[in-house]
Amino acid sequence: MNLRKKREDGFTLIELLIAIVVVGILAAVAIVGIGGLTTTANTSGCIASKDAATTAAAAYYANNTQVWPTTFTAMTGSTPALYSPPASATVTAGTVVQGGWTLTIGGGGANPTTFVCS
Repeated sequence: MNLRKKREDGFTLIELLIAIVVVGILAAVAIVGIGGLTTTANTSGCIASKDAATTAAAAYYANNTQVWPTTFTAMTGSTPALYSPPASATVTAGTVVQGGWTLTIGGGGANPTTFVCS
């Protein structure tokens, strides 16, 4: 008697369906986890720019006879510039706008300069 061994080539339909479901679940978890990263990045970017602007305002105050800056252009127009906004940011006298955040300057002159992220 010549008995042949049963060969099992490939995967069954059930095994393929299980693999597809597992990959789908992993993709859904990854998408949910990545979804909040842009908000976190925008917040962190604004806070970092605010900290840099606060330091630049203190340097401006020290260099300009005890007067606080009232605009961003006062800090970016000096040589060397006291404040360097992000490369792709739009800078006006009162705001720095970058992607999803805006940094606004307030106060100045005789009062300390304040910065607000939004």
